[in-house]
Amino acid sequence: MTVSTPIQTEIMDFDSVKLVGNDSNPEITLISPDDGFFLNDKFTSDFRIRQSIYDMMKQAQKNLPENYTFMIYEAYRPLSRQIELWKIVAKKAEEEYPQATEKEIRDILETYVADPYNGIGSGHQACCAIDVSLCDTKGKEYEMGTSCQEFTPLTRTHVDGLSPEAQKNRTILLEALEGVGLINYPAEWWHFSYGDHYWAHLVGKTEAFFGPLDL
Repeated sequence: MTVSTPIQTEIMDFDSVKLVGNDSNPEITLISPDDGFFLNDKFTSDFRIRQSIYDMMKQAQKNLPENYTFMIYEAYRPLSRQIELWKIVAKKAEEEYPQATEKEIRDILETYVADPYNGIGSGHQACCAIDVSLCDTKGKEYEMGTSCQEFTPLTRTHVDGLSPEAQKNRTILLEALEGVGLINYPAEWWHFSYGDHYWAHLVGKTEAFFGPLDL
């Protein structure tokens, strides 16, 4: 984000989405390098995910070209981490958009970080979202246009100005993951989920299967 860059927001209206299902005993597992994934600990060392989402990830690996695999940056995110990110993005937005109104600042916030205070939270809190990039089988990350969780004008999944290589790799990432039912959040090329409020809204459903967990 820069002061000279127009404010772009992606606001989700969850009024029509209700939470269903029983989350009293969720099946949680650890993402494992033994399954061919690379785990990047830049943001977290906690790589727990719902078993159903992990099964989808393993299936998605079969959709990747030769010498491609997934690099996982974040899966489950506790409430404390969600609040921390909310504060970081709030400070950044206020610094880079000093003329923005209070509503514009909040819209920027809700575009890049799910509100930790509204009872819905993020797919990460629900343990059903991943932040993921692509790398080769030795762990060298492919060009994606920006780093994971780097917020610039090129952060949106579909945007002008990407190199042909970055565009190709984003298409590979999208086709592999959406091919098994995970859905990309259009404001962040790296964020995919299944069963949370974002997923329900983006696929036109009125029910979300998974809500925030306190693991």
